[in-house]
Amino acid sequence: MPPLRWLTDPDHVTPRTRARLVTCWRDVVNGGGAVGFARQVPVDDGVVGPVVDRLVAGLDPRLRRLLVAVHEGGLAGWLVLTGNADPVAAHWGRVTHVQTSPAARGCGVGGALMGEVARAARDDLGLDSLRLEVRGGMGLESFYGRHGWVVAGCWPGALQIAADDRRDEVLMGLDLRSG
Repeated sequence: MPPLRWLTDPDHVTPRTRARLVTCWRDVVNGGGAVGFARQVPVDDGVVGPVVDRLVAGLDPRLRRLLVAVHEGGLAGWLVLTGNADPVAAHWGRVTHVQTSPAARGCGVGGALMGEVARAARDDLGLDSLRLEVRGGMGLESFYGRHGWVVAGCWPGALQIAADDRRDEVLMGLDLRSG
């Protein structure tokens, strides 16, 4: 299992880590990954960098955490766990930006990220459930399904990738109360 580390404050993200986040995200998008920027492909660091900066600026121990995985000295993958400040929704969190570096695929990085986000959400934050959305037509439901996630529904045609390419936004959930 690759080493995992939570970053919960903007000051925890070094310039080197920031650069690695940008590189990973750029490479995943340009390799066909469903992690944003769909209508801007190919992307470069100038496009991805400001989005990483906004994400990092919003880090907070309770409401937005960044989980990074390291493999063979490089950034192998990452995701974001976002909580809810509103007491009505404070019992669940949302997982976004799940990605593994193309060079680290097949090394168990994705599974390690999913296991740790579930553990931390349940044990550290006391959450009952997690939610995430995936781009339909990418086969991602089976990956998440192997880690206990279930399809809760979808927004048909919600994502317009190109003028002639609309995809469903698939809504998935993970119940953390069952252990």
